[in-house]
Amino acid sequence: MHTFKKNERLCNKKTISTLYSSDKRILTFPLSVHWLLTAPEQQASPVQVLIVAPKKKLHHAVDRNRTKRLMRECYRTRKQQLCDLLQQRGQAMALSINYIHTTPPDFNHLQHTFDKLFESLIQELSK
Repeated sequence: MHTFKKNERLCNKKTISTLYSSDKRILTFPLSVHWLLTAPEQQASPVQVLIVAPKKKLHHAVDRNRTKRLMRECYRTRKQQLCDLLQQRGQAMALSINYIHTTPPDFNHLQHTFDKLFESLIQELSK
């Protein structure tokens, strides 16, 4: 149930460029999320995710890798509510989660931020 498999990762360059050109964005510091609703036939999973920790903000590879690992863990434990909502509606989503702070995150703070982020995202989808 709490897994993060290959088919849940966003790798399609065309989808990524469409995702970043859309204006659907949520900012919950230190995370920024771009999201795009897609047809379920186009994706293998209800939600495909791209996790980003930019080199411009986190200069050391160790910090970027740890940040991405923590972000994947936070997403993995909270994704079920989002997947359930999308499956009820017969929709799919492409999601990009970007870390925008210049210092590596604290896991507890990141978990709290993910909670707020998913709450905001579900409210946006409910509109």
